[in-house]
Amino acid sequence: MPNRAGRFCFPPVEGVNEGVSSALVLSGEKEKELLRSCWYSHDARWYMAVVEEFGVEAANRLNRRVCRALGEAEMRRLIRALRIAGPKTVQELVQVVAAAFRFFAPPPLSQLEIRVIDDQSYEAWLKRCFIHDNIKKAGIGPSYVCAAFDRIQGWHEALGWPLAEKPPALPCAKIEGRECRPVIAFQPPKA
Repeated sequence: MPNRAGRFCFPPVEGVNEGVSSALVLSGEKEKELLRSCWYSHDARWYMAVVEEFGVEAANRLNRRVCRALGEAEMRRLIRALRIAGPKTVQELVQVVAAAFRFFAPPPLSQLEIRVIDDQSYEAWLKRCFIHDNIKKAGIGPSYVCAAFDRIQGWHEALGWPLAEKPPALPCAKIEGRECRPVIAFQPPKA
C-alpha cells in the first residue's frame, strides 16, 4: 500500500501505533540498496551451493552462462526503463555501459573508469570490484573464474554491439595482484 509519498508501506494494524507503520518505510535509495544487497547475497549463495553440490568447475561454467543471460535481460530492461534507443556511436555505447554499472553496481560496490580507445574498443578500469571483495572474503579467489565480462557480453548483445571475441575463462585479476583493466573489443552494429 503506497503512503503519501508514493512509497510502499504497511497498512495500519489495529492496536499498533501509526508511528510504527511509518517507521517501516524505506527511502528510495535505501530500497535500492536493500534489493541489490539481497540479490547479490542470493547470487553468492547460489554459486556456493553449486560448488558444494557439483564442484567449482561446474559452478564457474554455470555462473558464466547465467551472468551472460542476466546481462542481456538487465540491459534490455534498463534501455526500456530509460526510454532510450540503442547506442549509435562508440561514445553513446560507453555512456550506456557506464550507466549500467552505476545502476547495477554503484559506488561503493564498484568504482569504474571507462575510456574509448578507438571505434571498436574501450578500456574498463575497475578500481574497486564488489565481486573481488566478496570472493576474497569467502576465501574462494584462487578457484573463482570471473564472470563479470560475461555479464558485459550480455549487455553488448542486448545493445546489438557484440563482443569481438567470447570472454576467456580467467581468474580475478585483483586476486592475482594485477589491476582489472580489460580492453573490451566489440563489433559495431550492422547497418
